[in-house]
Amino acid sequence: MTDPNSFVTLLGRHKAWLTPGVLLVASLLMFLAGLQYPKSMFWDENYHVVSAQKHVDGMMYMEPHPPLGKMIMGLSEAIFQPNTDRDMSALLKTDYLKGAEMPKGMEFWAFRLPSALMMALSVWFLYQILFRITRYQPVAFVFSLFIIFDNAMVLHSRSAMLEGIQFFFILLSLWYFVRIVTQNIPITLKHYLILGATVGLVTAVKLNGLVLSLVYGMLLLEDKGKALLNKEFMACLERVVLSVVTFFGSLAFVFCFVFYIHIGLGDKVEPTKKYKASPEYLQSLEQNGGFSFTTFRVGFKDHMRYSSEYASGVPRLDICKDTENGSYYAKWPFGGKGINYRWSKNTIDGVTKVSYSYLVGNPLIWLTVIAGILLSISLIIGRFVFDLPSKDDRLFMYILYFCGMYLSYMIAIAQIDRVMYLYHYFVPLLFGIINAALVFTYVFKEALASGSRLTWINLGVFGVLVVAVFAYFSPFTFGIPITEAQFELRNWFSLWDIEVVR
Repeated sequence: MTDPNSFVTLLGRHKAWLTPGVLLVASLLMFLAGLQYPKSMFWDENYHVVSAQKHVDGMMYMEPHPPLGKMIMGLSEAIFQPNTDRDMSALLKTDYLKGAEMPKGMEFWAFRLPSALMMALSVWFLYQILFRITRYQPVAFVFSLFIIFDNAMVLHSRSAMLEGIQFFFILLSLWYFVRIVTQNIPITLKHYLILGATVGLVTAVKLNGLVLSLVYGMLLLEDKGKALLNKEFMACLERVVLSVVTFFGSLAFVFCFVFYIHIGLGDKVEPTKKYKASPEYLQSLEQNGGFSFTTFRVGFKDHMRYSSEYASGVPRLDICKDTENGSYYAKWPFGGKGINYRWSKNTIDGVTKVSYSYLVGNPLIWLTVIAGILLSISLIIGRFVFDLPSKDDRLFMYILYFCGMYLSYMIAIAQIDRVMYLYHYFVPLLFGIINAALVFTYVFKEALASGSRLTWINLGVFGVLVVAVFAYFSPFTFGIPITEAQFELRNWFSLWDIEVVR
C-alpha cells in the first residue's frame, strides 16, 4: 500500500508551488470552462473574429489596433480548426460580421481560447509579483484572487477580445521587472533589452500598452538611483543613453517584427477590401510577396496611416445619447458605465427572466483598488510634503511605482477626447490591484511581522467576501437567467448606469 505520509512529504517538499498551483487551477477552471457559449458574437468579437480569420486565410487587412492579438487568435483557430467544414469566406469580405452573415453552426471557442487561456495563466505572474515584494504567501494569494473573481474581467477575457492577451504580457513585463530588482544582482543592458521586448509585446496587442514604458524609468532608478544621489552624473548619463537605446530599440524591434509577420502572412488581397492601400503596397505584394522588405516598408507606412485616420474618425463621448455605451474616465474607478454586451429574454409559466452578458465589475475589488490608490497618495504626500518617516523604504518605493503607473495612465486617458469604454480601465485596475496588496502590507507591517491572528483572519474573510460578491454578480457574467427584481437587487450604484431589460 502507498504510504499516506509520502503525499504529505511531497507537498511539503514542493509547498512553494502549492499556493500558486491552487490559484492556477482555479483560474483555468474559471476562464476555460464553457468557452463555446454563447453561440453568437458580442461586442468587439464581431471585429476580432473577422480579423483572426483573415490571418488563417492569409488575407491582407488593416485595423486600428496592432495585429498581435488577432494573430494569436488566428493561430488558435488554425491549430484546432473547429470550422474547417464551414464556408468562412464571408469573413474575408467584411470588417464587421453581422449575425445574418455568420456561417451556420460556426464555433467561436478557438477564437476565444487565447484570451481566456492567457488571462488564466497570468495569475501565476501576479502571484509571483506580489510574493516577491511582500514575502507573504497569504497576502499574495488573496490579492491574486482579484483577477480570477472580478466579474468584468472574467466576462471580457472569456471572449475573442484583446485584453486577456494583453494582460498576460503586462504581467510578464511587471514580473520580469520585479524579478530583476528583487534578486539583488547588478542590472545590465541585457535586462533593459529583455524588458523592452516584453513591453513591445504588450504594445503590439494594443497601443495603450505604451504606458508600460514607465518600467524603463523604474528600472533606471533602481539601477542608478544611488549613483545619482552620490552625484555621479557622468556615469548616470552614460547609462541613460545606452539604456534608452537598448530598451526602446528592443521595444520598437518587437513591435515592427510583429507587423513584419502580419504583413508577410497577408499576401492575398480581397478585391472588395483594400483598406485604401497605396498602389505601391499592392504592387509590391503582387510582385515581391508579403515578406519582402520593400513590401514591409510601404505596408507598415500604410498601416500606420490607416490606424491614424481611423482614430481621428472615432466619435466623441456623447452622454446625451440614449444608446451611448461609452463613459467618462472619472467614473471608471467606481464601475461606470456598465455595458450590456448581449441579452436574451424568455417567459416560462408567466415568469420573465433575462440572461445578461453585462460588463459589471466586482464592486468589492474596484472599491478596494480606489481606496488603495487614495491611501497611497496620502502616504506619498505625507512622505514628500510633510517629511513623515517611512515604515519600510523598499515597500514604499514599490507603492510609489505602481500608484504612479495608475495615475499616469488615468492622466493620459484624460487627454483623449474620443469615446472610451469601461474596459479601458482594466490596465490601471491591474496596477491598482498590485498597489492595494502593497498598501495592505505597508499599513499592517507590524501586525503581519508579529503574526497577528486577527490580521490573518481578517485577510482570509476578505478573500472569502471577494469570492462571495463575485458569485452574487455572476448572473451578469455567465448569463444566468434572472428576474427584474433580481436584477434590481444587483443594481447597487446609480453610477453604474445599468438598465434592466423589460
